[in-house]
Amino acid sequence: MEGRLSPYISIEDLRQIHKGTDIQLTGALLSEAQQTRGVVISDVQLGNVPAGMLIVQQAQPGKLHGIALNVGDIAANYRVGDSIAVNISNKQLKRAGFLYVDAVQAADIEVIANVSRIYRRNVTASAIYQRPHEFEGTYVQIIGGEMFPRPEAGQTFAGVKRMVNGADTLNIRTLPNAPFANLQVPRNVNVQGILLGDSDHAGVMAIWPRMASDILDVSDPEIPGDLGAMPLVFTGYCPDPEGGDGNYEYIQLRANADINFAEIPFSVVTTNNAGGNQPNAGAPPGAGWATGGARTLKFNLTEGSVKKGEFFYVGGHQKRISGANSTSLAELNWVRAIPYATSGGDGLGDANANILANSGNASGMALFVGTNINESTVPIDLVMFGGLGTSTIIDSVANLGYRVANNDHYRPFNAETGAAQPFFSMGSNQYRVPHFLPANVGFFIQLGGVFNTRTRTWETARGYNAKQLSKQSLASDLEVGEFVTRQTE
Repeated sequence: MEGRLSPYISIEDLRQIHKGTDIQLTGALLSEAQQTRGVVISDVQLGNVPAGMLIVQQAQPGKLHGIALNVGDIAANYRVGDSIAVNISNKQLKRAGFLYVDAVQAADIEVIANVSRIYRRNVTASAIYQRPHEFEGTYVQIIGGEMFPRPEAGQTFAGVKRMVNGADTLNIRTLPNAPFANLQVPRNVNVQGILLGDSDHAGVMAIWPRMASDILDVSDPEIPGDLGAMPLVFTGYCPDPEGGDGNYEYIQLRANADINFAEIPFSVVTTNNAGGNQPNAGAPPGAGWATGGARTLKFNLTEGSVKKGEFFYVGGHQKRISGANSTSLAELNWVRAIPYATSGGDGLGDANANILANSGNASGMALFVGTNINESTVPIDLVMFGGLGTSTIIDSVANLGYRVANNDHYRPFNAETGAAQPFFSMGSNQYRVPHFLPANVGFFIQLGGVFNTRTRTWETARGYNAKQLSKQSLASDLEVGEFVTRQTE
């Protein structure tokens, strides 16, 4: 007995039919299907959706895809959450910036039900441009976007506004009659809405927010002028716990002043320049620490507090001293822990099972005041470790690279010549902590030095010591011993 062909085609398969030119959806192209299904995510009555378009997305196990339907004036007849079946047989599949099925009539649409939950994904601009067909036509949220150019006082969202996330740019589209068109543009935003190719700017993706609450001002507060130099410093890190690294890597810092992170936010950005993390072989980071993607990943420090002299930690949410089934570090002061292997970073960095390299090209970590960074943002502390290769690290001709802090091992200006050397691996900025072998045995790299908390200077520059951990090592082992950073006044 022969099987019967399904009358339905998934949105994912429907999208794959389009090869760049308008095409008639014949039975042969549709494998004899006549319909597709989806849940409506656009709302014409809220006033911000391309004219005549109804946007639907379809969830399948582990997948979410969407597409636009050109339905004309009847778009207002459908509500967000309507689960619909749509006849697409003999329609045309077109692209005008974004992909859509043309000339869909009321008779082609059947409302099956209304669902209460609309799926939304947190994504980065890097992921969007790597896989545009996966995200176009779906409901997304971008965390940590920087408006570019810097908005002027009184500037509103009406029209097209550019937003930078990592090294990539997205447009935010707002029609003049949208109820939030007069909303003031802040410096930094989290924005959610419908993602579509921009019909007026080839190759650019655009987010269409649905309402004012889809745009959240996340601009950093004004930083107190008396914060001083190096209020926090790196004092250790675990780049290679025993077993799998994903969500088990972590970084230790120490406070040189009392800090309430809710009042003064900071961020830690890691970089991994291994070959597999480079979108273009041998390419330096396009936006330095703000490159995102597989190259850099950010931890926002916006909650909790730390006292002068106290150690604290950021890293994977497992909070274990050396991988799975090892001693819990939950008793320590964790300011930020995230499942970075599956969810990525805080607005910067895609999911990555290894954010601190164990071999090969230089990796490292940088500390910033505030949570919003771009290519020109200068860190207040920096530690780099690994190999001597430079092709993935710096392009001194194009002025691309990882900007350095002014600390014990790095200087933005050469101390002898006064020449500018803003990047790691430029001029005298060559200091690297080596990788340690053997791999996968659980080394914690102690960065011992002597820091004067009164002058905020290093009396003794940080060195390094690979302290081997066991599964039974105590949490307190990370904060004691000869090679721990000491403070003086």
